Amino acid sequence: MLTELPDLHIFAQVAEAESFQQAAQQMRMARSSVSTRIGRLEKELGVTLFNRSTRRISLTDAGRTLYEHWQTIELEIGDALAAVRGADQTPMGRLRVSMPSSLGAALTPALVAEFLQTWPELTMSLDFREQHVDVVGKGFDAVIRVARKLPDSRLTARRLITTQGVLAASPSYLKRNGTPRTVKDLAGHSCLGLGFRSEARMTWAFQGDDTQSEIVLKPTFAANNDLALILVACLGHGILYAPRLLIESEVRFGRLQVIELDGVSGHELGVFAVYPQPKPPAKVRVFVEFVDDCLGRLVDTDRWAPLQSSGRYPLDGGDPPR
Repeated sequence: MLTELPDLHIFAQVAEAESFQQAAQQMRMARSSVSTRIGRLEKELGVTLFNRSTRRISLTDAGRTLYEHWQTIELEIGDALAAVRGADQTPMGRLRVSMPSSLGAALTPALVAEFLQTWPELTMSLDFREQHVDVVGKGFDAVIRVARKLPDSRLTARRLITTQGVLAASPSYLKRNGTPRTVKDLAGHSCLGLGFRSEARMTWAFQGDDTQSEIVLKPTFAANNDLALILVACLGHGILYAPRLLIESEVRFGRLQVIELDGVSGHELGVFAVYPQPKPPAKVRVFVEFVDDCLGRLVDTDRWAPLQSSGRYPLDGGDPPR
């Protein structure tokens, strides 16, 4: 197919000029070369494309059908080339992004209401997952990751904001079970684990002045989705260990309360935008800038507001339902 494209272009020029000679002049080719290329195309297709006479040529039925299809193909090729040429300047096309579910739940309203309205030539596909993804292999344009540090790779990473791991629980949970004061106290509490690997045991690490402290815990509830864990914590079922940024609004609205342990604190974490190219296309650049701006506004985002109207499950207005 690809080897026939040049011959198809020559065919279209002859069809429009209705003359081998005029088409050859327009393309600055020898008439014999044009005639040879058309003959080769006819042989490959097994049809006659032109009715030939000593004075003029005209398209056969097969030639007319081919020319009509070629006009459509030529327009699509032109659109494709124009899209590629403009991709570095104008945000357009489909943007495929992966990010943690809790961050995605907070950002999605702004992405739909603001970002896509600002850039109407863009469409978006969002993938919510906590684990790292194969950016290139899965075809993502960009991913947002929360980590202490990123593994070495050929990908380009930009740190958007720095946050800290914190312990948090709902006021109702702390009222019923007390507030832990040391790392060892956590062993007597219901703790929530991220990922199915933490079903049997999980390790929480903390930073002291000169040393690190760790504790191995058996979670009372584990999920491979951090948004689900935040909800469970808000409903009063246990202690969560999460990046402060991801629970900032829950803390502000009183649904979660940060727990401070004596002599230790959570590790510093970065929120990174990761993408394959050192010089990303316009759609990736505007997306990263938008997310960077939104991260500073997460404290004002109440992702659980729709649940408040039902009144069935308080977040956190009291004891969980029994």
